[in-house]
Amino acid sequence: MRASEEKKSKHGMLRDNISWEAISEKLSTRTNSLCCLKWYDQLSSPLVKEGKWSDLDDYHLVNALSGFDACHIDDVDWDNLLEHRHGDICRKRWNQMVKHLGPYGTKPFAEQAGSVAGELL
Repeated sequence: MRASEEKKSKHGMLRDNISWEAISEKLSTRTNSLCCLKWYDQLSSPLVKEGKWSDLDDYHLVNALSGFDACHIDDVDWDNLLEHRHGDICRKRWNQMVKHLGPYGTKPFAEQAGSVAGELL
């Protein structure tokens, strides 16, 4: 299924295998269509929109980082972190992810990596 296609299931409108109806019910402030539009138009990474990154790459990135014993962001070998992605793109995506960590965004790198891993893995 293409990202622009929608299909109905028992959980409502799906796009990228995400049940926007379930999200809408949980938030109770937006319709499923508005939740979907908000995500793709304002909240999702520009790297995904540009085709430089995929949602699955987030899991690969976090998994690779959790395998490192890096204490500082400069200890990470970004160029060799993901075989199919350039180091500068990996580092850029990591920086985008850290912006959404709230108070963990100011913590040391190891704590940031642990927090993101806890959310995704």
